[in-house]
Amino acid sequence: MKKHDIMTTVGLSVGVICVIYGIMVGGQGDIAQKLKIFFDLSSIFITVGGSICALLINYPLSELKKIFKVSMAAFKEDSMNSADIISKFINLSRKARREGLLSLEDSIAELQDDFLKKGLQMVVDGIEPETIKEVMELEMDEMERRHRKAADVFKAWAAYAPAFGMIGTLIGLVQMLANLSDSANLASGMAKALITTFYGSLIANLYCNPMAANLNYKTDIEVSNKEMMLEGILAIQSGVNPRIVQEKLISYLSPEDRKHLNELQAEGEEVVENV
Repeated sequence: MKKHDIMTTVGLSVGVICVIYGIMVGGQGDIAQKLKIFFDLSSIFITVGGSICALLINYPLSELKKIFKVSMAAFKEDSMNSADIISKFINLSRKARREGLLSLEDSIAELQDDFLKKGLQMVVDGIEPETIKEVMELEMDEMERRHRKAADVFKAWAAYAPAFGMIGTLIGLVQMLANLSDSANLASGMAKALITTFYGSLIANLYCNPMAANLNYKTDIEVSNKEMMLEGILAIQSGVNPRIVQEKLISYLSPEDRKHLNELQAEGEEVVENV
């Protein structure tokens, strides 16, 4: 199950606020006037419209439609961390060892992670371990491919936006130099030359590049967690001692997560003692 990643939202929001604050503290006039000089419709068409058109050339429309859905993963994170997953597997392996694999049927219905539910259901159904591993690895690979592709689109957009900002700069300079005697055209051309570069840099460095890095980071974590789940699923199916299951899965944890796991186990033991 996913929960909202507040830090992604905070980072993006505060970044926008910092840019707006930078605009507010400089220049002359009231707030509306300060903001107005940073808005230029033709520059938006050149930078935003041009870069999106470049993406349409690079990727099919069907693929671009998917990336906005996949990109929502940047604003979400797994509600269970690695330590929680191992703690769950320890309990499941103990139950399977005491009562048999069929006893996991009730526990599966309570699970919220679809990948884990699917794997354990195949174990309960008596499917061969090689088949389970093959099916689950295919699902992992497809998930990773979708997320990586979305990150690649954002990387491409991050490259195109500043490039079209430079095109806008050249257009503005040409317009400015075409008629140096007209002060109105001179100011308009200079504004377009600078604002398009500003838009391109903003799109690339405040949105596209951070989103691509965020997706890649969370994909790595999700792949690692799914690999750990698969290891645990196969261990439960083979009837491995719960202690061995724990030792196998602990190898996936960082020192901080191992400490968190020890705390979870200590809390569990206290609950048992109090019952």
